[in-house]
Amino acid sequence: MAGLCYFRPSNKCMAEFKLPPISTLAGSSLRNYFKVLSGNKIESRFYLKVFLSLLIILIGTPFRWIESLKFNQKIKKFEFEEPPLFILGHWRSGTTFLHNVLCQDPVAGYLTTYNSLFPHYLGSKWLFETFMSVTMPDKRPADNVKLDTRYPQEEEFSIGNVHPYSYYNFWYFPDRYKEYYDCYVRFKDKKVKEVWKEKYRRHIIKSLLDTNGRRAIFKNPVLTGRVHALTELFPNANFIHIYRNPVVVFLSTRKFFRELFPTLWFHEISNDEIDEMIFTTFIKMVNDFEEQKKLIPEGQLIEIKFEQFEESPKEHLSDIYSQLKLDSWELAAPQFEKYISAQKSYKKNNYKISQKDLDRVLHEWGFAMKLWNYEVPENLDVISP
Repeated sequence: MAGLCYFRPSNKCMAEFKLPPISTLAGSSLRNYFKVLSGNKIESRFYLKVFLSLLIILIGTPFRWIESLKFNQKIKKFEFEEPPLFILGHWRSGTTFLHNVLCQDPVAGYLTTYNSLFPHYLGSKWLFETFMSVTMPDKRPADNVKLDTRYPQEEEFSIGNVHPYSYYNFWYFPDRYKEYYDCYVRFKDKKVKEVWKEKYRRHIIKSLLDTNGRRAIFKNPVLTGRVHALTELFPNANFIHIYRNPVVVFLSTRKFFRELFPTLWFHEISNDEIDEMIFTTFIKMVNDFEEQKKLIPEGQLIEIKFEQFEESPKEHLSDIYSQLKLDSWELAAPQFEKYISAQKSYKKNNYKISQKDLDRVLHEWGFAMKLWNYEVPENLDVISP
């Protein structure tokens, strides 16, 4: 993902080191931790996770105070050298690949995997990054993408460790996913929106300071529905919207969600409920983006098909730099080519779909198939009832 949230031991780690699971909220402040948990259902089998995560937060609290003293003045004095670049797109639409490629540009600034879970501890990497390196697997379980604490990562988990206004709270409490979308993506409360904007700006600045970049490049599927907030915060920002065949998106998202949820939730939901969540959220996200993209000034938005980008990434990257008037192409091009060549051995997942699920995708997401000019993939293995 799409998303991180592998701050738990892999099966191998658990077998070798007997490490207990810890929530990604372990990078939160004490106050924020209790705000996120407050009023939610937590099954008894997750009490140990709640306690151990609280313990990590308590250990980290003095470091968080030191961090605030160290960075507050730097953040207040910070001035952007150029507008941020935001990568938009639903989960499993190619946002991770595009983000990883663009972050090879020597001028790129981004949130690292470490900071996505420990946003308060940039000055304490010697302790918390070591701990994170031990507890995270080498690859994302859902798609075998390599993981490393210094690799680029999306920021929604990090947002949720700074304040409670994160859509990714639905990973912990999936029964509230509709409510969280209305509150933290559509921002029905204007006061919440203003707090989110202030903290998000700080997030980007800290990432630039950490990576010594001058062009912030952020990707986050949730931002696809937050264009209204981003254009208010950064009127000159550039956007890339990448989309993919909805049939593949459904199958890939379902695999991803079903594998990731058990590592994160504090109460369980069924696979059917996960499917319902995917169908509902996709419709909201795509429709919200289509409505809000008119807020982006002309010349600051590019929309590309993942399949076309995957087929000829260097040509598309050249077009992106040209259309958005990004001035570092000569520096970036060799790095792009090196990274893309290294990914040629990557093996994607193969998918099968039942006729019932295919019919539902075509019925409920048919508007997106038509909008983006897609047909059912020819090589898709459809299983008859």
